[in-house]
Amino acid sequence: SAVKVDLMVRTMMNDPNTSEQTKKIIAELLVKTKEEEKKENKWFAYLDLTYAQTKENNISGVTKNKKIMQGNVLQVYPFVDRSLVVKADRTRKRAASITFGKNIDDSSSFFINLGADINDVDKKVKGDNDILSTSLSYFKMFGNHYISPYLYWTKPNYTGQEDYQTVGAGINNTLIINEKNNINYSLAFSDTVYNTNSKFPSANESNSNIYSSFVRHNYNFSNNKQLGTRLILNRTETLKEYDTYYSKGISLSYSQIYPIGTLNLTSTYLENDYEERESFISSKILRSDESLVTSLSLSGQINQILPFIRTINSDNSIFYSLNLKNSDVSSNIVNYDVERNFFTVSLTKRLNLNVAK
Repeated sequence: SAVKVDLMVRTMMNDPNTSEQTKKIIAELLVKTKEEEKKENKWFAYLDLTYAQTKENNISGVTKNKKIMQGNVLQVYPFVDRSLVVKADRTRKRAASITFGKNIDDSSSFFINLGADINDVDKKVKGDNDILSTSLSYFKMFGNHYISPYLYWTKPNYTGQEDYQTVGAGINNTLIINEKNNINYSLAFSDTVYNTNSKFPSANESNSNIYSSFVRHNYNFSNNKQLGTRLILNRTETLKEYDTYYSKGISLSYSQIYPIGTLNLTSTYLENDYEERESFISSKILRSDESLVTSLSLSGQINQILPFIRTINSDNSIFYSLNLKNSDVSSNIVNYDVERNFFTVSLTKRLNLNVAK
């Protein structure tokens, strides 16, 4: 341990039998150690600049059979206003995120992140937004445990929609069992408050609390292959009782590192059981949903897929991400029986900043 090493060094330095040459070597080692510790404890920071585009085939959430229910009656989906009901559309994202951090010692560190996103939708009138966010996280190793508590705050600003802000907290822990197996689990809570004003006088009825948890087992086939299994349990509470529900499910993931980047395949199945009926939609049916979300992604450094970029990206600071996602929700109420496909391409430029201690 560090205490025993320190005691041994002090003993040797004070021992009259220790030669001057040995003392000199020990002193040089101590100086180097102090310099390394100073370097490790130094503050660091980096700025991420991101541009992304997402193509979606059903941005307005048109139902599978193009019908909706109101007052227990099925109706044809209202395709009256094409600016409000849009099928295929594209969203552009421009984001900046700055992270400050400090390595406290060889087993702990903390991070502060500040972010701002601007999202534009091509066709749909409602949907443009900008988002401010901040988070604080701490990391600590205790034996085989890797614990990370965190706090966060987000404030989206929408065009033509209610605005809100969310405050959340949680804790993650990864337990390393052996070289092949580890278990990751999490508990989290978030509180969302909507802004009530003259335009949206009843917006606060959408206020919600979300309690979430999961347990995940990861199995490493090798240094570059991993299989993950996650059990999920969530609860969402809102002032609108018909939007309060329990969610339970399972998620399977497979990751593999290739020379061109990291390939990740994830499939998540969830069951949502609601507690109250939506009387203005159906006074007879208690809503119950089943969803299957599958995604395939490839991400890494841009140099991995475009080697000629190295001439302008010698520090490997530009990252890419490609993501395909399918969301298929089956519900006993037709209004929520919706399928969507997404394709996202993003580039991120990281700028390392020097911060004084």
